[in-house]
Amino acid sequence: MKIRSLTKSQVEAEPFQVWNSFVDLIATEDYEVLSLDQQPAHLVFWYENEVQNGGHFQYFENHKAKHLKEAIEALGLLGAKCQQQVLREAGEIWLSRPRQQIETTEEFCEEALEGEFDSFDSRFHACSPNLQKVLEDYLSRNQSLFVEMR
Repeated sequence: MKIRSLTKSQVEAEPFQVWNSFVDLIATEDYEVLSLDQQPAHLVFWYENEVQNGGHFQYFENHKAKHLKEAIEALGLLGAKCQQQVLREAGEIWLSRPRQQIETTEEFCEEALEGEFDSFDSRFHACSPNLQKVLEDYLSRNQSLFVEMR
């Protein structure tokens, strides 16, 4: 199992280092090398990151449907029922038809501006709690799975 390590004195001086180490682990490690307990946080982190940066269209364009089922399950596991429903429905739309390979930034922008996933983006942003809070709570309950104290 991959894990980040901090000293107790580091955490006492800079408590945010626990969060930073958590994010470093789930953002940089590949899904396949993470433990079964770490994988849900990884999937939720990347869903959050992509949707915040460019909406559901960007999420699907960058990840296709790879681990879509697992991401939907991860949202439920972490208690993000609202986002889970949004992703489930958006995923059905994404999978409902063949998609052209986007080759250029212009093609990406043109597709994104069609607004196919705009309603899902709005629903995602209306969900409460937001996914950062969900991830913070998951880390709080499972810190030893991500960060060890020496």
